[in-house]
Amino acid sequence: MLTPTLFHSNKMIRHYLKTAFRFLRRNKLYTIINALGLSISLAVSFIILLFVINEFSYNHCHKNRKQVYRVVNYYKEFKITMAGTPYVLAKTLKDEFPQVERAFHVRNVRGFKLKLNDEFIAVRSPKACNSDVFDIFTIPIIGSLLNEDPLQELNSIVISQKLADQFFPGEDPVGKEIEGLINNTEQILIVNGVYEDIPRNSTFRADCFLNERWTLDPLNQSFGVSDMDVNWTYDFWNTWILLSRDADAAELDDQFEAFELKHISEDPHVHYSLQNLADVYLKSADIANTGMAGDIKNIRLFSTVALLILLIAAINYIILSIAVSTGRAKEIGIRKTAGASIARIQNQVLSESILLSLLVLPVALLFMWLAKPAAEKLFQTSLEVIRANMVIYVSFYLLLTVFIGLASGLYASSYLSRLKVLDVLKQKMSFGRKRRFFRSSLIVLQLVIFCSFVSGTLIIRSQYQYAISKNPGYHMHDILQIDLGRGFPSYDAFLNGIRSIPDVKMAAGAMDGLPMNGYMTFMQPHFQDKEAKVKMEGFAVDYDFLETMGMTLLEGRSFSTDYGSDLEHSMILNETAVRELGIEDPIGQKMDSLHTIIGVVKDFNLHSIHTEIPPLVIDMTDKYLNYILVYYQPGTLDELIPKLETEWLKVEPDKPFASTTIEELFIDTYSSEKNLCTILSIAALFALLIAAFGLLGLTLFVARSRTHEIGIKKVYGSSEQAIVFSFLRSNFLMVLVAELLSIPLALYFMGKWLNNFQYRADIGWWVFVIAFLIATLVVLLTVSIHAIKASRINPVDALRYE
Repeated sequence: MLTPTLFHSNKMIRHYLKTAFRFLRRNKLYTIINALGLSISLAVSFIILLFVINEFSYNHCHKNRKQVYRVVNYYKEFKITMAGTPYVLAKTLKDEFPQVERAFHVRNVRGFKLKLNDEFIAVRSPKACNSDVFDIFTIPIIGSLLNEDPLQELNSIVISQKLADQFFPGEDPVGKEIEGLINNTEQILIVNGVYEDIPRNSTFRADCFLNERWTLDPLNQSFGVSDMDVNWTYDFWNTWILLSRDADAAELDDQFEAFELKHISEDPHVHYSLQNLADVYLKSADIANTGMAGDIKNIRLFSTVALLILLIAAINYIILSIAVSTGRAKEIGIRKTAGASIARIQNQVLSESILLSLLVLPVALLFMWLAKPAAEKLFQTSLEVIRANMVIYVSFYLLLTVFIGLASGLYASSYLSRLKVLDVLKQKMSFGRKRRFFRSSLIVLQLVIFCSFVSGTLIIRSQYQYAISKNPGYHMHDILQIDLGRGFPSYDAFLNGIRSIPDVKMAAGAMDGLPMNGYMTFMQPHFQDKEAKVKMEGFAVDYDFLETMGMTLLEGRSFSTDYGSDLEHSMILNETAVRELGIEDPIGQKMDSLHTIIGVVKDFNLHSIHTEIPPLVIDMTDKYLNYILVYYQPGTLDELIPKLETEWLKVEPDKPFASTTIEELFIDTYSSEKNLCTILSIAALFALLIAAFGLLGLTLFVARSRTHEIGIKKVYGSSEQAIVFSFLRSNFLMVLVAELLSIPLALYFMGKWLNNFQYRADIGWWVFVIAFLIATLVVLLTVSIHAIKASRINPVDALRYE
């Protein structure tokens, strides 16, 4: 049974809603403008919120995440932290530390394929590890032959449900054989288990798991050793551990120093530490080779964009609420005369703004759903609605909707509830300088946001154009990069086939492509101060590489088949290396007991322009040539590709041909900058669109409120042009003030963003001029629509209006 208080409360809520509906229906233009602004701003915010929630939800699918840690590796000499650790580390930690309940090392099995219908198909992210993986991560096994250790045997394989459906449709694969290609050798594998597909919001993903020993032989062969499984030097595996519930990770961290002294050396070159699974995705910016990772800076940036667009929509509501307040004043006065309290009037006005925001919620969700595919391309990630996050989505969307309703109506409710009854009933409402200044300040704030977005967009675009057009120190055009993969068996035959094609000017192999993503670093003693060491980078190439890429040789000579010692004993330095090492007359000098400097090449951008040109040593290799770069005749690429594919099929018929141009690689390298530019452009467009809606409505209400004034001016001889100019002048001044305020903001925030680049374009004055011109054009066009209409009103009608 309802209590009198509860009944009265429900009755009041129904009354508020009924009155709110009546007001919104009566003020259609006001409602439409606010509804459009709110629905667009909420849709943008919902998309960004979906992205943010998904980013923060990574690894929440693993129940033991608070106890799961990755061991990271700090290289003291290079001052760099990496995720790579030795093979032997996992077992040793488990044996020596009782708080380590489970441990495994893991590495991807390169080139792994499974046979389906007489064809080998590549498997995404196949991982080699031990069975502790299923205890550490939440990866439920659906069916298994060996429940305790399904990866015990060398020929064991545990596959995902996705692979089970693909290779064994309608069957139970457990216990069945499947043919695999591992390390370029065909193997018969036994399916020892099937596990549920790992959720996409996990940084640890795999389509299958193999026995841990499959990764040893290729690395033993590559480095000419046989003890990779017990060697503490080679850090090619990731190590994961599960700590007991009462264990202290910081305490284990403190014990690593003694552990390193015991197992590595008296002066260990590395230091181990623990990183919690919950921190892996968003707190690994300073960890190299970390794998899948997000960027907390992007989350902050996009969240700021969403808040600013919501702010513009809220400002619209406030401005228009003030504008229509003259029409509501008598209603408020009568309510106060009838005994309505300030709180009751405030609640009434707030209920209108909350109701409006709730009414546009379905429209905002529809806009979000329609825009989601395009947003996924911009964010470069899947904006999937994750079922496990559903409660979070619904909660945040409703909270945000109600919040924007409250924030929008708060000022209007406070202002209207404090109107004086006598002034209202006598129609003596005063809109003095303070009110006009407040309204103008809100419009200026909207324009500041827009101008900042436009300036930021233009600065990012300028930097992007600089990045893809800057001369990197080698050919940017007419270069094709062919990905051979590791251990390509027919390198010489394929290279000779390429060189036989008439459209090919030159071709050469290299260990890495350009611009290079990874790092191969080492420390080199300074030539003048032997106690000092210089951090160097290495780059291994084949004969003719410098000539193929068009690099400039400043001193000495390039690698040549005329010198038999070049393959093992010659090196070429770049200018930075010569300078940093303090070398005078470098040609002929020894880098070490085995290597002689034969040339100096002009500096070129080994990596992207985010990093400085490093001191670089270029040497030769005939073992690790993973790429071939082809310099071809301009305009012949379309004809060249089929010819290259023909040569490829002669030597590698079972492997797909993969190539890309240097220009495409540069565009891919700076794709995040391009997408950021697009995102800010869209944000600027929405900001201007929402602000224009508000300005359009405001101009209409102002024109109506000034009808009497306009009539008097026309009676005294004011022309239509003068009246229109009076409308435009004040708005032009607001745009000018907004642009002046946005300049220091844009310079500060974009200056911080440009600090991410070692080489950057200057911020030109034209950026701010364009932002000002766009804002001026849109604002004046919007205002002039009603200004012209108001200027043409009949003076007699105008004087009769009030």
